[in-house]
Amino acid sequence: MSATDPFPTARFTDLLRRLPRYAKLAWALGRDDRLSKPRRAALIAGAVYLASPIDLVPGIIPVAGQLDDAAAVLFALRLALAGLPPDARATALADAGLEDGVLERDLRTVGALYAWLGRQGARLAWRGARALARVSARIGSSVASRARR
Repeated sequence: MSATDPFPTARFTDLLRRLPRYAKLAWALGRDDRLSKPRRAALIAGAVYLASPIDLVPGIIPVAGQLDDAAAVLFALRLALAGLPPDARATALADAGLEDGVLERDLRTVGALYAWLGRQGARLAWRGARALARVSARIGSSVASRARR
């Protein structure tokens, strides 16, 4: 981690703390008769993606592997909630212990975490490339000096 680009720990922790409430919301939405079949299917697809061992980002990659699961579920919840009337949406969120706007904030958090991971990966790749270039230069000069002998 970089001191100039710290990991968004507080945002990540807040998202993790809300996961059980999102599960409660998903369960309630899945049982809501006002939800259309396509929106219910989106919820089911989000749950299947969460349970599936086949992901866009493998689960063995720390943090990033779990973020794509969270993103899939959050997008499915957002789609399902959009299919409800505003009062029913507010009630569903309140019953799950969530306030309005938190879902969008958590989706932005997932994006911020991926951006941070990308920046850290780029920094690591740059450092590795520079180290490899230095080693190559040393080897090259060593070979050249032996050839002159």
